[in-house]
Amino acid sequence: MMKRYYLLLSLAAGLSVISSCRRDYIYGDITPNTDRVIVEFFDGKNAKDVAMDYATGVIKVDVAQLQFMVRSTVNSNATVKVVGDPTIVSDYNTANGTSYTPVPGGLFALDPSDIELTPSERKKNVSIRINPGNVATGEWAIGLKIVSTTQGEISQTSSRIVVVLHVKNKYDGKYHLKGFYTRTDNPAYNGPFETDVEMITTGPNSVAMYWPDFGDFYQPFSNAGSLTAFSNVAPEAFFNAGDQVTSINNFTGDPVAGPFMTPSPGANSRFVPGATPVIYLKYYYNTNPANRIFADTLIYTGSR
Repeated sequence: MMKRYYLLLSLAAGLSVISSCRRDYIYGDITPNTDRVIVEFFDGKNAKDVAMDYATGVIKVDVAQLQFMVRSTVNSNATVKVVGDPTIVSDYNTANGTSYTPVPGGLFALDPSDIELTPSERKKNVSIRINPGNVATGEWAIGLKIVSTTQGEISQTSSRIVVVLHVKNKYDGKYHLKGFYTRTDNPAYNGPFETDVEMITTGPNSVAMYWPDFGDFYQPFSNAGSLTAFSNVAPEAFFNAGDQVTSINNFTGDPVAGPFMTPSPGANSRFVPGATPVIYLKYYYNTNPANRIFADTLIYTGSR
């Protein structure tokens, strides 16, 4: 997952630090000069998270902001061209230990790619058209760069940006999982377990269980007290308009465990909204309602 770094300063401390720093520390190799017109991505030094609601058609979404550098004196318009570049994502992965997959150029389009900044509109959104359903699962990112401007120059330090895409429905998020696995034919597997998982959007009303500790879609459980998982078992829950679980699919697709799982009758598997949402899942697989039963309580801990 993406590493995040935070710098917290009080207003007074911030003013003190800025006034005492060397100018080339703030602007890299560029000497601040209000007569130089410089175009850049706002906060281009950091990756930007962009969340989208799940959809099966193409939508327009704002993914970044383009601007004249705050210290530039601007007297005329500038048409700035932005393009996608997958190597920016690869470079970011190498530098930060992440594993984002660049969105192929055929799956998104800048709208528009030429953006006009003016003295009265010094900052504008960069937008793309994309089908969220094409990037609903996995870790996807788009690399953007400024390639030309009709006025001034391109920033030496903020001409590139990484946009990390998150496609979400209301069930999506990070959850603390408390569960119990009933396995009558294997006492070592039978018992409680507890860990953190993510429920990742797979459709407008469905989420699949992803276990970050193992880096894939799994249903965790305990093997004689140690957390483990079957490589061929991962629940994908489907909800109706009333937030009740209507069906559970085996997201791995493995036929040995069964492509479909069965919600346990009377268990009331459901999503409960509120200040701290909770998902209750109880299901069995391999057609035996008295064995191989998972009873999961997933307590929401934050957005993905």
